[in-house]
Amino acid sequence: MSFWSFLGRLAISDEGETIQRISETTSVSSNGTTYTTMGNNTFGSDGSSFIQTGNFSSDGSTRLGSTATGLGAVFNKRDDEWPRTSRSGLSFDDDDF
Repeated sequence: MSFWSFLGRLAISDEGETIQRISETTSVSSNGTTYTTMGNNTFGSDGSSFIQTGNFSSDGSTRLGSTATGLGAVFNKRDDEWPRTSRSGLSFDDDDF
């Protein structure tokens, strides 16, 4: 089982893998896997799937603050740790005027 740390929209494992959050529902791994989240379910393009319940995931991993004990818990996102695209500080929409 790998351990993950979160830096904004980027998750980094102790094994060197990274996952970049592209949108509210899509994340891409450095190994080429694309993950799509729908509700409490996350599906990987490699055939993997995870169900999130609170801080826990169906693969037995858990998330606490800015760390996770396994891949499934990486998708247990909180708004303050995985910023929304429109409020990331890198872009704005016309409602900000």
